[in-house]
Amino acid sequence: MLKRTLLTATALAALSLSQPSAAEPDGIKVGVLSCNVASGWGYILGSSKDVTCAYHPNHGEDDHYTGSISKFGVDIGYTSSGNLTWDVIAPTSDMRAGALQGDYAGASASATVIAGIGAHALFGGFDKSIALQPVSFESSSGLDVSGGIGELSLRAVEPPAQISEAAPPPPPPPPAPLPPEPRAEIHSVVFQVTFRFDKAALSPEGREIIRHAAIAAERLHPVRILVTGNADRIGSADYNQDLSLRRAQTVKAELVRDGLDENLIFAAGHGYRDPLVPTPEGVRERQNRRVVIDIRTTSEPRQAWR
Repeated sequence: MLKRTLLTATALAALSLSQPSAAEPDGIKVGVLSCNVASGWGYILGSSKDVTCAYHPNHGEDDHYTGSISKFGVDIGYTSSGNLTWDVIAPTSDMRAGALQGDYAGASASATVIAGIGAHALFGGFDKSIALQPVSFESSSGLDVSGGIGELSLRAVEPPAQISEAAPPPPPPPPAPLPPEPRAEIHSVVFQVTFRFDKAALSPEGREIIRHAAIAAERLHPVRILVTGNADRIGSADYNQDLSLRRAQTVKAELVRDGLDENLIFAAGHGYRDPLVPTPEGVRERQNRRVVIDIRTTSEPRQAWR
């Protein structure tokens, strides 16, 4: 279901922000941190899972880390491999190798969040001066990240040891047998944009989420992008059907403006038939006034999704 695969981490960019605080970092975006999580992981209270991460700075060479993520308070289920992406915010752009090493956690109940950083960002590194702003959370199935990541620990990967010139080179390994032909799998990356009551115009936060969706689509080479509009339960079914379709068409037009092929994008309206938060009739609910961007790709780029 789309609701279980929503990209909640990116949608947090639209939530309200607290006032700045001297206890939290303040700086600029210096790069992107991408972490891979192996398939078959599941979280219960207090558990953790190993990750491998790559930091891609705006300037300079990539940096690599290993570590673990933890989840507290809400379970996370996973059946397939996934990828987590954060924007890295630091006080200065002069970042040495291994600078992201350390422990990261979300803001405490008594802490505040600086302007421009969402409430589910992670803070840590040297003197808690680095912030990780969630951008996307990708998987092929079984994703539930409604509460965000609780803690992240990173350790810099040491470069491989140099082989002495006097030491003979190791013998080449025997050739590995060819793996069986993999079956094509459909992967789905989902973003969500919410709207003001009875409106189909985009907010600045919505445009930013769509920009991230377009960047992800360009990297994934999708075979189809499904854009589905929704509405809350105020007004007639016919009116909300039309409103939800107009919202979907607005998001599709913005994706095209961001450089995507309009022939790959399919817009549809669901009215109030598929609420994210069930409510009685006549009750406003922002999460139900949403458009879901479902980017479909396959493990074999030449095979089209049917």
